[in-house]
Amino acid sequence: MAPDSRSWSATYAGRQVSRRRFLATAAAGAGGAATLIACGGGGDSTPQVLTVDPSSVRKPGAVVYYGDNWKLADETDQAVAGGIWPDSEPADLSSSWDPYLSTASVNDAFNDAGYEYPFRYNRGPGIAPGSPEYYETMPNLASDWELANDGLTYTWTLRQGVKFHPIAPVNGRVMDIDDWKTTIERFMEVGTNRLPLVDTVDKLEYPDPRHVVIKMKEPYAAFMTRMLSRDYGFKIVPKELNRDPDLLHTKQIGTNYRIVDKVQPSITREFKRFDDYWGGKAFIDRWHYPIIPEASNRYAQFLAKNVISYAPANREVLSMRKDSPDSILGTNELIPFAIPYASFGKVEAMTAPWKDNRIRIALQKTIDFDAIVDFTSNREAFAAAGIEVDISFTTHSPRILSFWLDPRKGELGEASSNYLYDVAAAKKLVEAAGYPDGFEIPMNALTGSNEEPIRLQVDYYKKSGFIDVKENWLQRAEYYDNVVYAPNMKGMNGTSSGAGSANDPEHVLFNLYYSKGRQAVWNDPQMDQIILRQRREFDPQKRGEIIKEWQRHIAKEFYVLPRRHTFATWTFWQPWVHNFNYIDFENQTGGEKVWLAQDMPRRNGV
Repeated sequence: MAPDSRSWSATYAGRQVSRRRFLATAAAGAGGAATLIACGGGGDSTPQVLTVDPSSVRKPGAVVYYGDNWKLADETDQAVAGGIWPDSEPADLSSSWDPYLSTASVNDAFNDAGYEYPFRYNRGPGIAPGSPEYYETMPNLASDWELANDGLTYTWTLRQGVKFHPIAPVNGRVMDIDDWKTTIERFMEVGTNRLPLVDTVDKLEYPDPRHVVIKMKEPYAAFMTRMLSRDYGFKIVPKELNRDPDLLHTKQIGTNYRIVDKVQPSITREFKRFDDYWGGKAFIDRWHYPIIPEASNRYAQFLAKNVISYAPANREVLSMRKDSPDSILGTNELIPFAIPYASFGKVEAMTAPWKDNRIRIALQKTIDFDAIVDFTSNREAFAAAGIEVDISFTTHSPRILSFWLDPRKGELGEASSNYLYDVAAAKKLVEAAGYPDGFEIPMNALTGSNEEPIRLQVDYYKKSGFIDVKENWLQRAEYYDNVVYAPNMKGMNGTSSGAGSANDPEHVLFNLYYSKGRQAVWNDPQMDQIILRQRREFDPQKRGEIIKEWQRHIAKEFYVLPRRHTFATWTFWQPWVHNFNYIDFENQTGGEKVWLAQDMPRRNGV
């Protein structure tokens, strides 16, 4: 195994999770360990501490937090094989299944269920968040890796005997080097997220049937960490599909523990167990996801115990507890890389008012994000019920505790105030920039996404009297083409959900701030120099100090606007799941270890 090249200090005790991972880890709490802060369905707010064991955590009405599930013992020796995992999906897949071209989260989740990455996270019983083991890059479809030549050469070894799903034209054959070669070539040619990899990798060589040699353009500290994420890395696809794009649109033939069995638009998506999975045959037989767009219907199916989970809005959680006293309410840990932000467009960027950093800072200071998060998280009502809501203050930087600087404590110096709500100060900045009567700015937003926090922000701008926001609500294709993947717009983005699937600060720095980044608008040589330095620094403590330097610089410039503060959301779970502390939903590993309780209703679908 390669020398330790983790990209930040192991003192960070957070966890990077996507929405998919949240659903899984909330279930991990429901299925095993969690820190219980309240108990009793239907309004009992008496604090109660439970031990970390399955019987206590599965107590009806329990409220659990993710965080201690790693302490729960492995339940494999008690596993009961069989059963159907009953859940639901709110939306259909897009027309193409091509994993290289996907821009929709629903398709990403679908493809992650079938295809696998070369490496995986180190997760499971006994792996404590923040520990050195937690940050190890573990073998997956690659069985080993080595780093040499002062950080310029990586050598990966292919795992032997891995079989693809038994679907024509691949028909269950063993994975080989041509699958890797054609996958990498196609990803770097057309992949939606190919640019960061193309920017850092010089060339790839295939010296023999078992090895891939990767030559870097320069030492890149984040390389192996970022290979675990779809924002940078790639999943292995068989050569038959890589050579036939038309087939790739309609077939999923991977190596993961589940096989696509049925996809019926507007009806269902179903998977069956892959008995020849290289990591061991899964305990569960099938996974069913009926398409249920209406939240009320999904909730009704949960109450009827036809589905295993339901994720409500925070303001609905407390009332829903009364409807389902036997269920378990689980929360996720906050996502340090999910940094909601508003980017700017390139159109008229050099002549519009927001070319001036004072205008950009005024756009930030005009909104009371503390008040918005209190409202959207329903914090006051939860507190009255004896339940805490975790809230994270959003700045430009991922909230990695080993290097994150808190403006509320003045850790960014005088620039700390730029993050804080102050309408009077914002007005003075606008006037000093030469706009005594205020200014107009377009706001481009995705229809149906984050509409509530965006409209709350617009209300604050309107109340200011000097910022006139013109809302421009876009459909998905136009939004992603002209706002997310290329800033071909005038004005600002409403808000992005942030890089929830990222796993290293480099994703944020490269895409948003580096002059070659996908969403960078203004060219700042000092910013580029800082970003390049942290890329080349393998020592985690030294790299953290460089990222602190970047934070102090961006706090004065505000090339991107941090948006809403993030808060922990909730999911109701049926108490049927065991061994969920193995699974990692970011790249769909470990699910073969999960099993369903013997007394689960309709365990086999009847």
